[in-house]
Amino acid sequence: MPLPKGRKSSTAEAMPPLAASPLDRLAVVTLRMSAKTMSDIRSLTTEAFEPPEREAYLNALASFHGSGLFEMSTCNRVVYAGLCDDVSELKSTVEQASGVTLDTYSGFSGKEAWEHLVMVASGLDAFVLGELQVLGQVRTAIEHHRQSMHANPELLQHLEHVVWASRLVRKHLGFTKTTASMLNLATMSLDTMVEGGGLTGCVVLGSGDMGRKAVEALQERKVPVTVVSRRPERARDRFGEDAQDVAFIDFETWTDHPPAVPLVISTLRVAQPFYGAARRLPSSAPLTLMDFSWPPSVDAEGLHANQNLQGMNHWIQQAHGLDATVNRPALLEDARAELNRLEGLLDARLTATAQADFRSFVHHTLAGLAKQWSASPLNEPSQDAVLEAFGRELATWLCKMHGQIDLDEVRARVHATTRPIPDALIERIEDDLVRTIGDLHEHLPPSEVRP
Repeated sequence: MPLPKGRKSSTAEAMPPLAASPLDRLAVVTLRMSAKTMSDIRSLTTEAFEPPEREAYLNALASFHGSGLFEMSTCNRVVYAGLCDDVSELKSTVEQASGVTLDTYSGFSGKEAWEHLVMVASGLDAFVLGELQVLGQVRTAIEHHRQSMHANPELLQHLEHVVWASRLVRKHLGFTKTTASMLNLATMSLDTMVEGGGLTGCVVLGSGDMGRKAVEALQERKVPVTVVSRRPERARDRFGEDAQDVAFIDFETWTDHPPAVPLVISTLRVAQPFYGAARRLPSSAPLTLMDFSWPPSVDAEGLHANQNLQGMNHWIQQAHGLDATVNRPALLEDARAELNRLEGLLDARLTATAQADFRSFVHHTLAGLAKQWSASPLNEPSQDAVLEAFGRELATWLCKMHGQIDLDEVRARVHATTRPIPDALIERIEDDLVRTIGDLHEHLPPSEVRP
């Protein structure tokens, strides 16, 4: 049907420039542990934060950024991820919220950011190659973000695809079991001490989850254990049946009368070393101290002569020694080849999601307009069912036509209908649809996801 004379001049509503990929706005800032970053990591890690303190920090991040950010700490890095136009925006947000100036950091954006997160989550970027424990830490951090009042749905989608790809990469490389983690390495050290007959007792500092794991490992090896806790009775109750063969003391007793043992295991959650130059270990007897804490709870200056500290540096050296026979460059090259394959699958997954989101938005918008048309005085005689069906028809057509839409084509489509709709209401429908096109364009998915 030709347009009536006197209609508006022909115009085209073009889609504004769009990102080449749904991942384009993904940004990552990461600090890996080194001599240069140690101080910054200690300030940024939330591992030692109490829940209210961590929530306050996340709220500050969201306030400065404008939406929720993902943050996590592993044994040798701190990672932040968010959606922004440039990775420098993410860096600035972290600096404002934390008060820490990031002089040494690695920044990634787009697919490189996604790849980096996959390498971290799969354990391929860890100092112990293929460490499975990291994937669990990533999943825990994702769930924490999901439960946050500032959770970002689009960011969560990218993070879930990180976990998906990490599992496939690990399976492709044969990393179906964990390699030697810090806990595995420590267990091996325990066995060596037991076999040598030198492990006659142990003191465990802290009664949290890691403390319980340490006690379980010691009990399995029939080693007498003393747990030092701020609240011994509460710790005893928390340990349940495992508490029967464990001695519980407070820090005052430990400081005044430290048991004579060859091994101390620290699992304290502290932001700064609990033992250092200003406060040295209560016992001056020869012993080994295994520090499982992160950030470290014991500084080398806190130990006496003939005492051996096995902290993060020790475990890193041990891990690299165990990995000496692994052709790490070849393995990483194979992992990146697999990642390239997965990126094609990722594009398909994001395409399907974007198309579904766009179709849902268009149909929801047109259903709302159809209700307004039904309520209009121009709907006489009432054609509610007809208008509802017409709204669905127009929504389906718009989903097929999105990208660039000629407004005259939109007007022609409305006037071409053979449905029994009054002419005056057709005019209203035309005006509403043309006015709505701009809003629809703001929700268009990237170019490569167009049908």
